[in-house]
Amino acid sequence: MQRERRIKREPKVKLRWIIILLIFILGFTTFIIIHQAEKPMATARSQTISIAKKYADLKSANTFYSANLGKTYYSIAGKTNKNKPVYVIVAKKGGNVTVVNQRAGLSETQIKNRIQQLKRPKKINNVGLTLINNKPYWVISYINSSNNLCFATLNFKSGSVKKLIENI
Repeated sequence: MQRERRIKREPKVKLRWIIILLIFILGFTTFIIIHQAEKPMATARSQTISIAKKYADLKSANTFYSANLGKTYYSIAGKTNKNKPVYVIVAKKGGNVTVVNQRAGLSETQIKNRIQQLKRPKKINNVGLTLINNKPYWVISYINSSNNLCFATLNFKSGSVKKLIENI
């Protein structure tokens, strides 16, 4: 009888270890996939900071932005060595660097409030800086009340709408 009990318990113990091992492998695989998926954006961020430090005299970086409407731009909000708050906008291809004084236009928070007033989105997905004719613009992607994707391009200085793409 004692022998039968041992035999019945062993498969349960082995099954538990197999389940634990499978959960561990699944968790580790998920971690690796997420890490690899985020790697290009992390690389873009570090390269943009490096370029901004080299060409725009950036001392500290706060926020990283990316905008992609036809042409991709990466941006960094930070301060120069003279403690001047700036946005440094770098084109992905060509690497052209544009430095914009933060005080010359609307902040990210102000632009989010502006789009909330104008369109009442369910969710704001992304905010980024872009250049159109060498002038800075905010690009906002959001989900509207009909659950459709929308893009708005707003003037950096005034917040006026330059272009609106709705219900994608």
